[in-house]
Amino acid sequence: MNYEHWSVTAAMIDGCEWENPPSQAATTLLVGHFTVAYSYVVDGNCYSGEFHSPRAWEKGTELTILYNPEVSGESLVCDGDESESSAAVEWVFGLLEMTDLS
Repeated sequence: MNYEHWSVTAAMIDGCEWENPPSQAATTLLVGHFTVAYSYVVDGNCYSGEFHSPRAWEKGTELTILYNPEVSGESLVCDGDESESSAAVEWVFGLLEMTDLS
């Protein structure tokens, strides 16, 4: 996906919860992660999103996100560390789904 034309805005952390790895996963390969919920406002409308993180985030923390100006509900976290770790978690979950370890 091309994010070149997406806009930057501030978002606020709404919550952060620990999630253990899937029960069917090889526990020596995977660790849990935090699922971090955030919200942001564009043109007076409130939107929300979430990402996975290896660290806890405090509620009320401000962060920078990118959002799609054509579909304001589409967003992603700008912080390089979080974007990469979130992508890695999604990749692992995708791999698990493809190999169907259940």
